[in-house]
Formats: sequence, C-alpha cells, structure tokens
Amino acid sequence: MESYIFQHVAFEGSGAILPYLESLGHHVHLVRLYADEELPQAADVDFAVLLGGPMSALDESEYPFLAKEKQFCREMFAANKPLLGICLGAQILANAFFAPIRQNPEKEIGWFPVVFENGFSINVFHWHGETFDIPEYAMPLAYSEGCRNQAFKIGRMMGLQFHLETTEESMRALWENAADELESAISSKAKYVQTKEQMLAAGKRYIPQANALLKEFLNAILV
Repeated sequence: MESYIFQHVAFEGSGAILPYLESLGHHVHLVRLYADEELPQAADVDFAVLLGGPMSALDESEYPFLAKEKQFCREMFAANKPLLGICLGAQILANAFFAPIRQNPEKEIGWFPVVFENGFSINVFHWHGETFDIPEYAMPLAYSEGCRNQAFKIGRMMGLQFHLETTEESMRALWENAADELESAISSKAKYVQTKEQMLAAGKRYIPQANALLKEFLNAILV
C-alpha cells in the first residue's frame, strides 16, 4: 500500500504513525512540504496523513502548498480513498470542504480529555489555538470542554484536532520549537494549558492509550 505523510514543519513529525504503517506493510513516503517537495497525484496514493504545523490553514498566500493540499483532499474524497488529518491537517481537511477556520475561544496545550459521541472519554495531547467547523455532510465525532469540534469523519476521511500520534520525543520537539507560544499561554493563565512538567507526567500515563486509539482509528479507515 502506497501511503504518504505530508509534513508541514521539520519539528512536527509523524510520531507513532510511521512505525505502525510500516508494521502493516505499507510503503511510506514522507513529503516535506516545508522543503518545497511536491505533493503526489491522488491517483498514486492509497492513504495519506496530513500532519500538524504552526501556520493557519488559511495562510495560502504565504504557504501555497495549503491550497494544493485542499484540492488533494477533494480528489481523495472523490476517489473514496482514506485520509487522516491531524491538528492543522484536520483544519486543512475541513476547509477543503468549505468549513470555516477560526480562533478557538480557548488555547489548548497539554493533556486534556475529549469526549466522543458514544460517551467514551480519553485524555489526549493538544496544541492548538484555532479550530474548524464541521463540514457539511460530515459526522462530528468528539468535543472537549475547551473546544466544541474535536473530530469529524467525511467519507473514508477523518480529521482529529488532537494528537494521538504523540510520543515523548514529539512533545519535546514542540517545547523546543514553540517555547514562546507555551510561555505566553502559561503567563496568561490560560485554563487549558499545562507546563512542560505537567505534560511530561501526563504523557507517561496517557501516551500508550492515545497510541492504541490511533491504531484503532487507522484500522477503521484503512478497511
């Protein structure tokens, strides 16, 4: 299976996704959009993952690849192919189907629970200030106290505002490269923002659960 992972910045990698796809026998291609690598043709892709990033999904003039990704999402949908969007990737997917992207009332950084439509709740890793509306004809999947729209499904495609792929290494990469954002959020006493120490302690407990749920979601959309 030819799987492609779209990476928007060097410090937000695929975490637990890449090793799991490889364990399934996928031939995984990493597309470094920040290094001007070209998107593949949807016809050549069996599965795609759109990772996170610090830019807005609306910043097409500054990052032309965003418009190309949205068109790619529409082509994957038309071909009934699976795709997973994470954080920025979920916002790109939502906006590809004309759902608005806006500032969320609360910034979420750290481990906080999301609640799924069936009542299941799990602590997951967040790092975002913007949010998406649910696209027309899409199915909402989850919400949190700090953010009404946390996940949706449209066709065989899924958007997750949160990071089930998180590893301790990926958390540390965000701390190092988005230190100013974290410091500012902590200084403002934002309600849904944790310190590095709190994130690390929570991660030791919740990373295995989040990675297990990631595998369940991947299995569900890859069927």
